[in-house]
Amino acid sequence: MSEGVGVVEREALAAARAEEIAGNQAYYRRLERIAEMDRLGLAAVTGDRSTERLLQENWRLDPAKAGRLVAEAEDLAPRFSLHGQPLPPRLPCTATVLASGEISPEHVAIIRRTMKKIDKMEHVDPAEVPAADAYLAEKATLFPPAILRRLAEALLRRLDPDGAAPDEDADLFDDLKMTSGPDGTLEMRIRIHDAVDAEMIREGIGVLATPTGADDHRPLGNRQACAFKEVFADALGPHGLVTDTRHHETDNETGPEPDADTADGTAEDAPLEDALIPEPRRPEPAAPAAPAPETTRGPGRALLTITMDHRWLQLAIGHGTLDSGALSDPATVRRWACDADIVPLVLGSKSEPLDIGRRSRLIPDAIRRALNYRDGGCAFPGCTRRPRRCHAHHIDLWADGGPTCLDNLTLLCRHHHQVIHHGHWTIDMIDGLPWFTPPPWIDPDRQPRPGGRSAMITA
Repeated sequence: MSEGVGVVEREALAAARAEEIAGNQAYYRRLERIAEMDRLGLAAVTGDRSTERLLQENWRLDPAKAGRLVAEAEDLAPRFSLHGQPLPPRLPCTATVLASGEISPEHVAIIRRTMKKIDKMEHVDPAEVPAADAYLAEKATLFPPAILRRLAEALLRRLDPDGAAPDEDADLFDDLKMTSGPDGTLEMRIRIHDAVDAEMIREGIGVLATPTGADDHRPLGNRQACAFKEVFADALGPHGLVTDTRHHETDNETGPEPDADTADGTAEDAPLEDALIPEPRRPEPAAPAAPAPETTRGPGRALLTITMDHRWLQLAIGHGTLDSGALSDPATVRRWACDADIVPLVLGSKSEPLDIGRRSRLIPDAIRRALNYRDGGCAFPGCTRRPRRCHAHHIDLWADGGPTCLDNLTLLCRHHHQVIHHGHWTIDMIDGLPWFTPPPWIDPDRQPRPGGRSAMITA
């Protein structure tokens, strides 16, 4: 691989990079022209109602795009006071990196949307607004838009940790449409609003859709469809949810048994528990039953994982974070805690998982859980692959004496695991997080880039 990156290939990569930078710089010059057109009042001269309308006619743009360009010009182009004195752009740091060609219009859209949300936060110190612009502009030069979006969401969570609780009636807006074809085929479209319910479905399908072996070449969509069929095959089985529900309805056709009354003839009230987390809803078995065979799961593969500060859980404030990065309000986390096994994860002073200290080539379950929490998926910059589809990579190879501990491990998807083993990228652990240094043909300065969970990067 390294022999293939010769002079010709590097020149081609450099030329493509230069064209991308030039395109971003041209986009910024376009915004400067729009700001100048607005400042000169050209719309009034041409008889158009507004600068947006002038752009629609002059550049043959759709109204939505014309409006977006004018709004971007207002935020990123230099301004002038009423007396004609030059003023910096409203988002000076973002304007600077766009003018240099380091970021794209997609980055700009994410930054502007985030800054609008910050402007609406009444409790945010005005001094933090320029810092947020500087932070997002810097991250935009390091990450693609998908990762910048996650970093922006983490920044909003930090500035407004409570956020907004979901609508209690959100379930009423869930929707599932099934369409049957003339040949008996079925097409489905589903929308789930609750982030925790959505995570549960994704994780469940993800477990069942795992390839069965090295010879399983089915595409992901086909494996997920087969997993969905497995769920309903199990539900309709002898002890499945659907079958048990039918039996329950048959058994209750004669009506429920009357409640036991107390001596004064009233139903006895259940004792009130003054506990934050309610009692589990699952009833205790009347008598010990024969142990059923347990379903084995891979290391660190809990069906659903919600990460939340225990103090927040106790005080019912803040938010829980799902593996996907979605947020859940504390009431929902407490509700799920009623029927879930709790897996504690001890964190250090910087919210980093503490090392387990096992020394073996295979990754123990406890270390794998800590890796899942720390990296949040493939740690390679820009990758969004989930933990379940990642390998645990020894930074210093086990064969060369590298230990199996958190400071020598990181999660990588299959593709980026191969990329790292080609030797062009290097990984270093800095403050308990993996940092990736690119090869010179990607970044001539070879500036290290932080990897792993976006929320950890913002801490």
